Amino acid sequence: MKKIMLSAAIAVTGLIFGQQITLENSFTAGERAFAFAKGNDMVYVNAPENTNILKLYSSTFALIKTINIPVPVGYKAILWYDGGQYNHAISKNIFNTDDKLEFLITAEKYTPGSFDNFHRKLLLINEDGLLIKDFTPDPNFSYQKDYTVFHDPVSNTNKIVVENYNTNDKSVFEVFGLPTSTLAAKEIQNTTKLAAFPIPTSKTLTISNPGNGSNKVEVYDMTGKIILNKFFGSSDSTVTIDVENLTKGTYFYKIGEISSKFIKN
Repeated sequence: MKKIMLSAAIAVTGLIFGQQITLENSFTAGERAFAFAKGNDMVYVNAPENTNILKLYSSTFALIKTINIPVPVGYKAILWYDGGQYNHAISKNIFNTDDKLEFLITAEKYTPGSFDNFHRKLLLINEDGLLIKDFTPDPNFSYQKDYTVFHDPVSNTNKIVVENYNTNDKSVFEVFGLPTSTLAAKEIQNTTKLAAFPIPTSKTLTISNPGNGSNKVEVYDMTGKIILNKFFGSSDSTVTIDVENLTKGTYFYKIGEISSKFIKN
């Protein structure tokens, strides 16, 4: 009798959870799908493999439009989105003052067996397939898959730092000013884990207080070893730390449970 009751309980439990988790849609095999939600907008962006197109779907999975990515001849487009480094690969309002979606696209050209023919660009396009900005127009520079979008509270402007390599394999960091509006600043502040400037830095790093209840910033090296820490007031809008004595390289800084990285040059 107990076995029957237990089996019935398991069946009911499975039914309850089965009703809560249901498959709504399966995208075509080989299409990397990203969900993008801001305010009342909800879209799915698909990047089919080995193509230079994006597919934009509605919240009900209806195809809205197919976007042709304007890449130079011989280049392959790549869209990558994650909640950390590339959290503005898909955005709205940050790079444009209109109401169109924006995409940061990596475009790569590579001839097998010839390293000299490898080149990578960082391109900004909108949902109409219009090229807004080529961040790597110089053929002597190659984009190195690293950028940071942030709000500078000192100038009250939005900026992006892009890392390129020159022909001597030396990093070249370029800072671009972006159109700044209340919506753009709000989107950056709401989606960026932590905001700091300048990046890269040689002497000091100024970090915007995320207001998450913590009053201490900690800096770690790439091995996870804590290098320095500093306490600050909960009402302080920013906290500045001295990093001049750190060796060149990449570090992580953490306030409470959120963290990000910076480069010391």
